[in-house]
Amino acid sequence: MKNLFVTTTLDHYLQAKNAFTIVDQIIELQKNPEVFVEEFQVWKITKIDKITFSMELQDGNLNTILLHYFQSASIQIFELTVWLENSTLYFPSEH
Repeated sequence: MKNLFVTTTLDHYLQAKNAFTIVDQIIELQKNPEVFVEEFQVWKITKIDKITFSMELQDGNLNTILLHYFQSASIQIFELTVWLENSTLYFPSEH
């Protein structure tokens, strides 16, 4: 993926929650061929403990494609769902 665009609304939210690492993780995971081929991606991010987060990638039919874990002490969210389509990352409510 050459460029990933983040909507203004999502960008402001991620900055306020110190959570732009989530975008970095999504970009990095696009290197996985199993992820990259999914034209429509649903990313569900959940805080597991103080520093551990899970990222579940689903297709548009609720099939789980990938489950990824990462750590960050600075992110101030508990749950987040974002969609990725046509190189644009956005809240489902923005569709």
